[in-house]
Amino acid sequence: MFPPTCDRERGGSIHRPDAASRLGGGKKQIYIIRCFWEGLGRRGSGSPSSSSSLLLFLSLAASLSCSRQLPSAEGARGAQIPHSPRRRQAMGDIPGLVKISVSLKIQPNDGAVYFKVDGQRFGQNRTIKLLTGAKYKIEVALRPGTVQATTMGIGGVNVPLEEKSRDAQVVSYTGIYDTEGVPHTKSGERQPIQVNMQFNDIGVFETVWQVKFYNYHKRDHCQWGNSFGCIEYECKPNETRSLMWINKETFR
Repeated sequence: MFPPTCDRERGGSIHRPDAASRLGGGKKQIYIIRCFWEGLGRRGSGSPSSSSSLLLFLSLAASLSCSRQLPSAEGARGAQIPHSPRRRQAMGDIPGLVKISVSLKIQPNDGAVYFKVDGQRFGQNRTIKLLTGAKYKIEVALRPGTVQATTMGIGGVNVPLEEKSRDAQVVSYTGIYDTEGVPHTKSGERQPIQVNMQFNDIGVFETVWQVKFYNYHKRDHCQWGNSFGCIEYECKPNETRSLMWINKETFR
């Protein structure tokens, strides 16, 4: 056994238990090796165990050298590179504005749809004329083309959307709105119906159309008035990805 630290003073060795503890890193290891070597020198090269002591010294030196090169388990864990947060994909980025175009065409011949101007008598000044028991082809165009609509509803009726084309500027969908089973609107009244569209990762579009449903016997009323190709909406999504704000509505 050898003392943890030693020094030469007045021809002898003095035990200093805190000498090595004041040294750090490589200096502490060199200090221990030097003390051990000096201890071997005092025992003398002629000692029967000098060869085994030399081997013990070399083994100690090698182990201390390895301990300097290999990091501790805690150090290795601490050296790991932290994972950077995942960046949202382009489809998940919120555009500043979303433009929505919705067109309706009565089937089977893509017939025009009309509205009439009611002035201030009802909640809105335009009334869209629709026929009960009919099918309407819905065409939706969204700008920019990076957004994605998942579902659409008109007056509580689900309208599945099928994607037809997509590029960076615009994406288009088509669907069928079926008014089978919808009751006709009484004379002198108007019916507000909710229109909504769910988007993937940017929120929900909601608006209200003022509609008058005519039954089959008064179908001729659906064929006069002001025809329109589509209704356009300029919408602003928000950071909460909830309900979009509608800046403008235009009948074209």
